[in-house]
Amino acid sequence: MMDTESHITSLQNPQVKNLVKLRGRQHRDALRVQIIEEPLVIRRAYESGCRMQAIYYCLEQLDEAGTELLHDLQGEHAADVAFVRLHPRVMARVSYRTRPAGLLVVAQQHRRSLVDLVIPDEALLVVLDGVEKPGNLGAMVRTADGAGAHGVILCTPGPDPFNPNVLRASRGACFTVPVIEAEKGEIWAYLRQMSIRCIATSPAAETEYTDCDLTGAVAFVLGAEDQGLDENWLQHADKAVRIPMSGRIDSLNVATTAALLLYEAVRQRRVAGGR
Repeated sequence: MMDTESHITSLQNPQVKNLVKLRGRQHRDALRVQIIEEPLVIRRAYESGCRMQAIYYCLEQLDEAGTELLHDLQGEHAADVAFVRLHPRVMARVSYRTRPAGLLVVAQQHRRSLVDLVIPDEALLVVLDGVEKPGNLGAMVRTADGAGAHGVILCTPGPDPFNPNVLRASRGACFTVPVIEAEKGEIWAYLRQMSIRCIATSPAAETEYTDCDLTGAVAFVLGAEDQGLDENWLQHADKAVRIPMSGRIDSLNVATTAALLLYEAVRQRRVAGGR
């Protein structure tokens, strides 16, 4: 294995202090970088062409798969990326994980706008307004990838799409599905311009989601679990749908709701296509 002269053993090293600061969104956004830790997520970032700036590794913590990944990264980026070996206690200090896997990557953020979306006639999008939990956002991006959706749009101000916990929960889908931040008014205008039907979710809606035509270009709009969507969304929506609830709880986890809607759209499109 290629080694590097840079081997950090001190917690007081400036690079260590910078990595700790990168736990905060404000510092990450100021530098336009993201931290990637999960080996599977790193692999998918690497395969997607994500531009990496520095790769930190701890030989004592690497398993066989991690060692293979490090070999691949060194073979691809040996000339243009800094490789820095960390002592185990240093990796423990800078890692988001309770049990570090031996790799931590600092990479550039790849920010997209609505004009970057490449969508077909039967576009399938997810719009999120007020969804804050990184785990929920990551799970929905992962589901969007599985359902073949063409993008996830976040209303600003909103959650950090580059939060390491979002990347982890997405299992790397953040590097395969475009995740876009835009203001609400900009999103409304875009959906109208592109003739994409806006399907809002509301427990008070009269129509169940399985009774709504979800073929053609559709954007599902979901809100926070505690408050749901505001009236502006419901007024701009082409249709509001609900998921039937038979128990005492009046709503599902937002990631579960997104999964039901997306895969109902997939089902309907397959039926319409004769598959």
